[in-house]
Parts: sequence; C-alpha cells; structure tokens
Amino acid sequence: MRKISFEKLVRLSEFEVDVRKVHEESSHIFLIDLKSGESFRLPRCDFQIHVAVLRGTAEVLFEEKKEKLNQGCLASVLPDVDTVINAVEDLRLLIIKDNPTWVLLERRSVRKFSSREVPREIIEKIFDVARFAPSAGNMQPWRVYITSKMDVKKLLYDASFKQEHILQAPWVAVITVVPDESAAKYEERGSHLYSIQDTASFTTYVMLAAKAYGLDSCWIGDFNEDRVWKIIGSPEGQRPVAIVVIGYGEEKPEPPYRKSLDRFLRFI
Repeated sequence: MRKISFEKLVRLSEFEVDVRKVHEESSHIFLIDLKSGESFRLPRCDFQIHVAVLRGTAEVLFEEKKEKLNQGCLASVLPDVDTVINAVEDLRLLIIKDNPTWVLLERRSVRKFSSREVPREIIEKIFDVARFAPSAGNMQPWRVYITSKMDVKKLLYDASFKQEHILQAPWVAVITVVPDESAAKYEERGSHLYSIQDTASFTTYVMLAAKAYGLDSCWIGDFNEDRVWKIIGSPEGQRPVAIVVIGYGEEKPEPPYRKSLDRFLRFI
C-alpha cells in the first residue's frame, strides 16, 4: 500500500484533514478557486466525482438540469456526465475523483499479521457486506463459523497442516456450504455445482470487503475437511470449503503475475 505524506495533502483553513493514510490510487483530491462569474467543467472519468463547496455558492449544470449548491454542500456526479460548475459568487471547491477499483487491485493474499486487535463490529460489517454476493436462485447456501479464540485457532492450525497465519491473524473464519439448499431448487446441478460456485463468490466478497475496511486476508483451501468439520461442531449437511484469515497485514506482497487480456479474453 503506497502512502501519501501529510505534506502532500491539501490543508485548508476551513477544516483539518485527519487521516492515517490515503491510498494514492483510491482517489485524487483537487482544490479549485473560482471568481464570481467564472465556470469550471468537471473532467469526465470512469467513476464518480464528489464536489464539496467549501466557500461561496455554485450553480451546477448537468444533463439539462440545474442545481444550486451552497457552502457546506456535497454532491456526487455520476460517471461520464457532462457537468459545468458556475460560480454565483467567489467559490472554493474540493473535488474528489473516486477510483473504487483500488480494492480489487490492492487485495493480496497476506500471511503475516500484526497483533493489533480488530473489533468485532468491523468483522460484522465485513460479513454484512459479503452477504450481498450473488447466488443461484438467491439461495445463499453458505454458513460462517468465525473465531478469535486461540484454542480454536490452534485446532484449525493443526487441521490445516500448521499454516502459521492461522495463529497470527486476529480472526479466522471457516466458510461452509449447504448443498441441499441449492439442490432444493436446482437438484443435482445445484448441489454439485451452483452451491460451490455461490460459496466461492461469497468468500471472494469477504476478502474484498475486508480490504475495503483496511484489513488483509488470505483464502486457505489446504486443510483436513473432516477435522475442520468436527472443530466447528459437526454441523449436519454442511461441508467446509474455505478458511479465511482476517487482520491487519504486516506485509505487502508485490502484485503477482497476471496473464494479459489477449491470453484469456475472446470476443465472439
């Protein structure tokens, strides 16, 4: 994760920017001053642009619509919308260009974790987001068993061929699948394929949501399935398919090799 020093952040008299770190690729911040009667056309970009009026009054023109923004207002402009800002009076704007893909691009499989605690409330938020993962017929055939207890983590460590990051991470989640839930609607194909696809999708959402909350994770698939099933209480009809460790990472792996688009993408 690249960091931007406080010296590079815009400091304003109206308020103090108080952050620990800014992901350089997550957003770009611009400060713009306009005299009364001047105009500024927002640049088009792939993602949203947020406009905060720090001083004065702005008139915003977009898609044949007109809105007035007074001091203290915040507005979000959708991607690829032609937007012009007119200064009704002397105006100071803070422009923030979003790039939400940083979560996708910055996620790594992290295997070294800080001892810093992660509040349960953040873990609940992560899984609250992850539950919006897609699933066939909206069956959502997954269950999660999560722990921060060292005695349970030690059991999972032993059942996962002694992978150290299970002991290091503050939270360890076992994600199981309930094949019968998918089979109830899609029969054998639901049981053998859709349920696994859906739970894999959910697991990916968990890791991306963790990254969005500033945490790191790793998907573990190498474990003794029967032993893990017993550790979580032998839930009938469920099969463990993934272990995910979550915490504050103490490493930032380099971007792994990825195939170029022309190696796998075909337009037909």
